[in-house]
Amino acid sequence: MMQGPSIGSMLDQQKGFGPGFDFLRIALAISVVAAHTPYVAAGSGDAEQTWIVWFPQYAILVMFFALSGFLIAASGLRLSLKEFLVNRGMRIVPALAVEIVLSALILGPIFTALPLSDYFTSIGTYKYFTNIFGLVNYVLPGVFAGNPAPEVNSSLWTVPFEYGCYALMTVFIVFGLLRRPALIVLGAVVLVGIGLALQVTGHVAQAAQLPAGVAGTLHDKIFSTAPFLGRGAKLPVAFMLGIAIYLYRNRIPYDGRLLAACCALCAVVAALGPADWMTQPVLNALVSPALVYITAFLGVSKLPRLPLFSKGDYSYGIYLYGFPMQQVVKVWLPHAPLLVQFAAALVPITLFAAFSWHWIEKPILKLRSRFSFVARKRLEPEDAVEALPAAAPLAVAVKRSAAS
Repeated sequence: MMQGPSIGSMLDQQKGFGPGFDFLRIALAISVVAAHTPYVAAGSGDAEQTWIVWFPQYAILVMFFALSGFLIAASGLRLSLKEFLVNRGMRIVPALAVEIVLSALILGPIFTALPLSDYFTSIGTYKYFTNIFGLVNYVLPGVFAGNPAPEVNSSLWTVPFEYGCYALMTVFIVFGLLRRPALIVLGAVVLVGIGLALQVTGHVAQAAQLPAGVAGTLHDKIFSTAPFLGRGAKLPVAFMLGIAIYLYRNRIPYDGRLLAACCALCAVVAALGPADWMTQPVLNALVSPALVYITAFLGVSKLPRLPLFSKGDYSYGIYLYGFPMQQVVKVWLPHAPLLVQFAAALVPITLFAAFSWHWIEKPILKLRSRFSFVARKRLEPEDAVEALPAAAPLAVAVKRSAAS
């Protein structure tokens, strides 16, 4: 019998809704904006890959995908496959589609260096719409041509991995693996193991300076986002471990000492790196489990909501509009210091994130509410939410009978 609280018991105390996840989503989304600032300013990823600053480049997305896996696990257990896919599609696609359309049809014509007739007759303009389906294209013809970084939205590289993780969840639902969590852990171990094996045999990927599809050799384009070696290798691993920690939540202690140990491990790795031996597979094996535990621990903790972002869940909007607005600020303030560029970009990013939430995402929640406990919580007054059953919310809890 476990002594002391568990991740699951802390979740139960919060009626199945981890309050810390709201804080984490916003903090991580803003951290992505901060991490992109040097690249937008200089057009190279080399400058920030020094000493401790390199570590957030790895950790932020690991925590994001771990959070996603943890939050989605409950709906995978509770919903049918059709309901799960509809629910996920309604959450991701509408806001993404609006951002892609606004970028191609409004931002592009404003900031392209080409005549508008050339812009609207270029095949590249219309290829940009394939981003909605996870076929990533980073550039629009002539847009931000004078900026050091050529992309309109570098963040879109994670969209295919997000879709891929939903495909993984589909497999887990179809084969009942969510009730056999050991197999999900084994799957994450296999992914990491294949990466380590490829590394040992000399297949070490060197990520391109620019996102795949913008520049670089064919090898760079493939392996910079490869599921075993490149920068994308950490994402499915983190997602699967996030699912696993949710499924094992009643067996995993909520322990400040364990949190401190995980933080200490991350601090040591951050201080030692970057080093040649710190490849994606090695980091996935060494650091990912610690980051996943940190994410779950903080997620079920009572963390305060950030005052300026307390009117809704602006995290997805920050992700969608962050890089394009940073590029716009770079055009307007080309010689401003990094901190000024970051702060100046955060204002329009927040405004567009608010637009996305209040005009796109929140209305969609009304359609999702039959599937999603989280959707109901976002829409109901606080006193009404207290009366909702804690069983089977989409984002963080599920029938207690499945807890083991």
